[in-house]
Amino acid sequence: MIKLIVFDWDDVITLGAKEAYFTCYHKVLTEIGIYLTPEEEQKRILAKWSKPHREELKELLKEHPELLDQACKIYKKEKDTIFLRSLQMAKGTNEVLLRLKQEYILTVATGNTLEMVRNAIMPHFQIPRVFSQIISSHDIHDVNKMKPHPYMLELIMKKQNVTPQETIFVGDALTDVQMARNAEVTPVVVLTGHLSREEAKGLHIKWIIPDITHLPRVLYVINKQN
Repeated sequence: MIKLIVFDWDDVITLGAKEAYFTCYHKVLTEIGIYLTPEEEQKRILAKWSKPHREELKELLKEHPELLDQACKIYKKEKDTIFLRSLQMAKGTNEVLLRLKQEYILTVATGNTLEMVRNAIMPHFQIPRVFSQIISSHDIHDVNKMKPHPYMLELIMKKQNVTPQETIFVGDALTDVQMARNAEVTPVVVLTGHLSREEAKGLHIKWIIPDITHLPRVLYVINKQN
């Protein structure tokens, strides 16, 4: 039986984050006078996807490391405004979270910052305080333990005292799937972010849903099978 649900945040709980990140990084490059082709810019961002913004900017500015600190300051200044203007939620998300909280432990493993999630996004969208634990990759100092390493999931399972067999991880990207599998946790893919249905099927994902409002049905089937 499933006891624990771990959510990625960006493009899972709130939608539009992928476009918001691209907008943020492009604005930073523009302000410091660095110009890459759209193809190269996208390639570099995706190369460090789900890593903290400093790692992303380091990749984007690998020919100009002396600009990294300046770029990070600009990013922090612009991110909140760009994000809140870009994000949205699937209809019924808050209601589903409240429903799931009655039966499961809900937690988050995110590449966003705790400050942004707790102090900006959750109040803005009136997201209920249903999460027992939120872990951010920004608080992990060893870059080798970030997604797709299972470290974040292992920390959550240990604190919540559950096994991998009692856990699912809901994500939208390849690194989410890889982290879940590395932690021996069942992955559930939502089609609100990076992966298309065809790409998810190509990864041999059993549970693929349009958005998290469809999650209760998946849990019903999983628990019935067990």
